[in-house]
Amino acid sequence: MIWQHSRLALLANVFLAAATVSASAQTVTPTPAASDPCAPAMQSVCVTQWVPQNYTTTVTVYKTVCVPETFTAYKTVCVPQTCTRVCTVYKTVPHVQTVVRTVCVPTPCVETRMVMKTIVTCKPVTTVTRKCVDMGHYECRQVPCRMGCLAKLCNKCCGCDCCCVPMKTVRVWCPNKVWVETPCTKMVRCRECVPCPVQVTVCKMVPKQITCQVCCHQCVPQQITQTYTVMVAKCVPYQCTRMVAKCVPCQQTVTCCRMVPCTVVKQVPCYTSCCNVCCTPCCNVCCKKCRRCR
Repeated sequence: MIWQHSRLALLANVFLAAATVSASAQTVTPTPAASDPCAPAMQSVCVTQWVPQNYTTTVTVYKTVCVPETFTAYKTVCVPQTCTRVCTVYKTVPHVQTVVRTVCVPTPCVETRMVMKTIVTCKPVTTVTRKCVDMGHYECRQVPCRMGCLAKLCNKCCGCDCCCVPMKTVRVWCPNKVWVETPCTKMVRCRECVPCPVQVTVCKMVPKQITCQVCCHQCVPQQITQTYTVMVAKCVPYQCTRMVAKCVPCQQTVTCCRMVPCTVVKQVPCYTSCCNVCCTPCCNVCCKKCRRCR
């Protein structure tokens, strides 16, 4: 609907532009002015103009309307179905059969083997004993005597340090430690392992063939019929309703504008030859003003 109005307005503008360009004029007898002889003569012309005119009309427009629509849809439904099949199963059936087997039977026998026998013997062992012995001696040495209280007071009274100190002779031990090694022999008991042959009774495994009855199991095929139920997917139709947008035509009254031609009388100046009009002394002046007439 909007684009139709736009189209009508554009058409009206085109008509208006064409009217201004293609205006037709009709020449009427000019009426010169009485007061001024040099004034341009005026003439009446008929001009055709395009005048806008409003009018009411009925147009058909399309509107978008939501309409309910019924359609058929499909959904998947799982339906139980009973089926039958033939299967092969294996049954274990026992049966007795005679077989020959090899078994190992223990048999005693005598063998000579070497064993290690422990013997206790006495052997002399010499050891060295170390001992630290002080091999010192006494010496005579001169040492000062122990002074009494009177002797100390006498030395203080004299005030002389060069007085003779009484000495005495004493025996002093001078140590001299020496390690002395002394050999010592003693009998020590020791054990020795000596190989010795021994007769031993052992059991050897001897293979032997025997016949025996053995119970064996054999798989026998058997055909059985089974009935089972499975779920089968099926498409089920159902009716649904949905809203669909549709374009519906409808009548609408609108006001439009159109351009109508109209004839109008206008006064316009008329230009003529200066020689025919200007017959007064001012003709030269007029001819200078309107040089385009010459």
